[in-house]
Amino acid sequence: MLRVVTYNVRSLRDGADAVARVLFGLDPDVVCLQEAPQFHSWRQSLERLARQSGLSYVAGGRPTAGSALLAGPRVSIEARREVLFAKSPDLHQRGVTLTRLRLDRGAGVTVASTHLGLDAAERIRHLRELLEAVESVPSPVSVIGGDFNEGPAGPVWRHLAEQWGADTCVGSGELTFPAPRPRTRIDGIFVRGDVVVDCCRVVDYPDVLVASDHRPVVTELGSRA
Repeated sequence: MLRVVTYNVRSLRDGADAVARVLFGLDPDVVCLQEAPQFHSWRQSLERLARQSGLSYVAGGRPTAGSALLAGPRVSIEARREVLFAKSPDLHQRGVTLTRLRLDRGAGVTVASTHLGLDAAERIRHLRELLEAVESVPSPVSVIGGDFNEGPAGPVWRHLAEQWGADTCVGSGELTFPAPRPRTRIDGIFVRGDVVVDCCRVVDYPDVLVASDHRPVVTELGSRA
């Protein structure tokens, strides 16, 4: 079983210790972060968060405009890649952080963390760049976790859920944003390949309500065998 978390941590402005407690309690194998620290001492901040969470820093942060990956001790990292998307005038830079990992002696899994923008047309343009980046790190199973700034009715979400792979939390009805009183589901995990989604949930621990303005999503993936 591979436990994947995606979490927009709002640059750790609301409380790095609370974020670390949330992640530690979830005991993940890999974490897709969005709005990870990008500026002063960003690398040290991510490494400190990883240590406090019982994880290790893999890649991302400033090099990918705030997307990042952390990994747990049960997985081995085989590849890393950091990709910036084409920048749209007057809009924030966006990107994706990728890794290929392996849990025990299982098949390789490519995991991508991304944060798409507020502009709908830009999200559609960046979808192609996102999928090209995932294809550049090939594995039998691919996972995309992120803050997509649109919900299940949006065109990018629908493409990922219906044409590229599957929405691991489809039908759950659980909302992710804003954290104290969520009104929408804009954070998700998508998977493609020979794998079973054992469960998916949105976390609402007390620390979640003060750690960020998003709630984390947790998916557990298992083998069909």
